[in-house]
Amino acid sequence: MSENQNLNLTQLRRISLLLAYLKRNPYKTKQDILNYFEDNDKGFNERTFYRLKETLARDFGIEIVFDYNNDGYFFDEEKSTNPESFLSLLEILATAELFSTNLKEKNNALSFVEFENRAAIETLPNFKTVLNAIQQQLPMTFNHHSFYHLKEELYTLKPYFLKQYQNRWYIIGETEKGYRTFGIDRIENITIGTKKFKPKTEEAKDKFSHVIGLNYVDHKMVKILLSFHNSQKPYLESLSLHTSQKEIITGNETTFDIELRIHPNFEFRQQILKYGSLVKVIEPKWLAKEIKEELRKGFENY
Repeated sequence: MSENQNLNLTQLRRISLLLAYLKRNPYKTKQDILNYFEDNDKGFNERTFYRLKETLARDFGIEIVFDYNNDGYFFDEEKSTNPESFLSLLEILATAELFSTNLKEKNNALSFVEFENRAAIETLPNFKTVLNAIQQQLPMTFNHHSFYHLKEELYTLKPYFLKQYQNRWYIIGETEKGYRTFGIDRIENITIGTKKFKPKTEEAKDKFSHVIGLNYVDHKMVKILLSFHNSQKPYLESLSLHTSQKEIITGNETTFDIELRIHPNFEFRQQILKYGSLVKVIEPKWLAKEIKEELRKGFENY
């Protein structure tokens, strides 16, 4: 498995079970883990555990560590390489493998599944080309069609990383005018340059790590306090608005209050507005005023 990092369905399932179990239950002993798999996977044994642990660290940078203070194993996300991206990829691979297996056995599997959006299969060649340019640290020149400006322009970009947002893929990199984001479904006539550039992937990721969506220049980073109706708590706990989200204990049992530290951009406003009366912006006051005004305009449309 280490030669080509190919994972079959059994391995994908075991990795998914193991990481999910340790995320929910950190500091479990080896016997705890074996007992858990006894109920879910009869073929999983001590040797399987150590081999899987070694493969995850060697091939994928995912660290399962034994903590002597707590006498148990845990999924060390801080020391792991891009753990959230790996978990997302793992979900995609496991789902694809399940479909592949099912379609071989029965040809009607897709009749029981409805995907969220129209598939953008035409972007796959662009995805591969962009990813190769990133890995080889080579600039790209392409035509980009802007939905906002309704025109096409020629750009040269040093591509740093790919980012998925609302089921679309975007390439983030640097032009002569600074950092830019381009939807890969709107670029064409790509040519790859020959002069390598020095990558700024970590710097670029840092700039975009404090935003919801794709734009970090609307406002400086600020602390935002939001008060949701308590019915939204399980949804926000299972799928947070942002990685900086943390609960604020107020003693009010009818609300679920959180703090975010982000650049409050257009995409963030859209997220807040979709909750309607189920959320109130507490701080900053200027943002509360903007959201209130937007809701007023929406109300007047009716």
